[in-house]
Amino acid sequence: MTSEVIVDSQAPVSATDGSRSVRSRWLPRAALCLLLAIGMGMRLYQLGQPLERDFDEGVYLQSLRAMSHGFALYSQVFYSQPPFFLESVFPIYMFAGQSLWAGRLAVALLSLWGLLGAWLLGKALYGYKGAFVALLLTLTSVSFLHEARVLQADGPSVALSLLGVGLAFQWWKQPTGRRGLLLAALSGISLALSIMTKFLVAPALLPVGILVLMRFWQLTRPSEGKRSSTPLAYWAPVAGIGAFVLVTLALFLPWTSSFSTMFQSIVSFHTKSNVIFRYTLRTITFPLLLQGLSTPLTFTGLAGIMVAVLRRDWRVIPLFVWFLGTILVLLEQRPLFAHHLVALVPPLVSLSVLGCSALSPLFSQLSVKRSQTQCSFTRTSAIVTIVLAVGCAYAFGQDIIYLLKPPPPVTPTGPLQQAASDLKRFTQPGDLVISDEPLAVALAGRDTPPWLVDPSSVRIQSGYLTLQDLIKASEQPQVRAVLFFSSRFHLQEVEEYHSWVTQHFHLVRVYGKDSIGYPQELWVR
Repeated sequence: MTSEVIVDSQAPVSATDGSRSVRSRWLPRAALCLLLAIGMGMRLYQLGQPLERDFDEGVYLQSLRAMSHGFALYSQVFYSQPPFFLESVFPIYMFAGQSLWAGRLAVALLSLWGLLGAWLLGKALYGYKGAFVALLLTLTSVSFLHEARVLQADGPSVALSLLGVGLAFQWWKQPTGRRGLLLAALSGISLALSIMTKFLVAPALLPVGILVLMRFWQLTRPSEGKRSSTPLAYWAPVAGIGAFVLVTLALFLPWTSSFSTMFQSIVSFHTKSNVIFRYTLRTITFPLLLQGLSTPLTFTGLAGIMVAVLRRDWRVIPLFVWFLGTILVLLEQRPLFAHHLVALVPPLVSLSVLGCSALSPLFSQLSVKRSQTQCSFTRTSAIVTIVLAVGCAYAFGQDIIYLLKPPPPVTPTGPLQQAASDLKRFTQPGDLVISDEPLAVALAGRDTPPWLVDPSSVRIQSGYLTLQDLIKASEQPQVRAVLFFSSRFHLQEVEEYHSWVTQHFHLVRVYGKDSIGYPQELWVR
C-alpha cells in the first residue's frame, strides 16, 4: 500500500519566505555594486599624477592629441595596434579635458568590464560563491590594477576578453531561448572588441570555441535534438559567431582606404620585430614569464585545477586550454614587456574559481562519517580553502602597498617636469616638437609630428622609423624644438640624427644623463 501526500498548491507564502527571496536576489547585486565602486575608487586614487608609469603612455597621449587635431590613424598617425583602443578612449579623453588624467580615466572605466566579466564567469562556474571569489581575485590582482591605471591597451583588452568568456559560460548554462541568443551575441561582440583592442588576448577564443563545438555536438545527438528543437537553440552559437565577424568588419571598415598601411602597422611591424628580437627569448622572455607566474594567483589556479581533476569537472579543459594558449602567445611576443603579463590574469582567475567546488564538501563532511576517499577529498578541500583565502589576503595587501607606495616611474619625475616646463617656455602653442620622450612633450601641451608619435626602440630597430624619417620631419618649419631625453635617438640606426640636429638647432638646456649615459638635451631654433 502506497501513501500519498497531497500538497496544497494554493498554500500562502509567508512574509518571511518572501523577504528571504528578496534578500537572496538583491544582496548579491548590492555586493557586486559595492565591489565595483571599491574597484573604481582604487583606480581613481592619485590617477592623474604627472609621472610616467610606462613609455607607451606618452605615445598614446600624443596619438590622442593628433586625433583631436583631425589626423587619421595609420595613414597619418603611426599606430601599431588594432583600432578599437584609441577609438574607445578618444571620446572620454575629449570629454574629460584632453589630459593625461582623462586618458587614464578612460582606461579605468574600460577595466570595469573585466570586473563584471569575472563576476559573470564565476557565477556561471559555481554560483554566487564562484562570483565573489572570481571578482575578489580580479579586484585584488596588482597586475590588473596597475594596467587599469595606465594609458595602455593591455588592461582594456584583457577586461573585454574576460567579459566575453564570462558571457560565453553564461550562455552555456542557458543556451536556449532569447536569453541564450542575447548572451551568445554579447559574447561575440565583447571578444571582437577585446581582440580589436590588442591581439594579445586572442587565446580567449579558445575556451569559447570549445563551448561552441560542444554545443553543436550536443545538438546532433537525437535526445538533445528533441529537447532543443527550437530554432533559437541552433542559431544562438551562429549569432555569437556572426556578431564577432560583423563587429570586426565594422571596426576595420573606416580604414579600407589605408588598409595596406594599417596591415603593415598592426601585423608586419610585429612579425618583423619578433624576428629581430628573437634573441630575447632566453634573456628576457623566460625570466619575465616566470616572474608573471610567481604570484598567489598561480597557486590558486593550480589548486582549482587539482580540485577540478579530482571531481572530474570537464570545464577545466577549455579554461586550461585558454591558459596554455596565453602562455604560447606570450612566448611568441618579442620583445616581451612586463605589461603583457596581465594577459595571464583572466585564465588563472577562471581556473581558481573551480576550486570553489571544494568549499561546500569541506563544511558538509565535517560532521558526518566519512570513508577514506571522502577524508582525502576533505583534506584537499581544506588545502584549497586555505590557498584561496591566503591568495586573496596576500593580493589585497599587495594592493595596499601598491597604492600607498607605487612603483617608481619609468623616467624620474623631476627632469621630466623640468623638460616640460622648458618646452612651454621656448615654444609656442601650435609648434611641433620631436622627442624620444613623447610624454614630456604632451605634459607641455605641445604636439609631435603625427608620424613620430611612437619613437620606440622597437620601431627604430625594426626599420619602421629611420634616420631619413627624423630628418625629413625636422625640416618642417613647424618643428621648433628637439628633445633628446632617452637613449632611443642614440641607437645605431639613427645615431647620426644628433649630429644633424647640432647643425640646424641650438642647445638651450642640458638636464643630465639618461639611464644609458647619454646627455639629456633640449635644442630649439
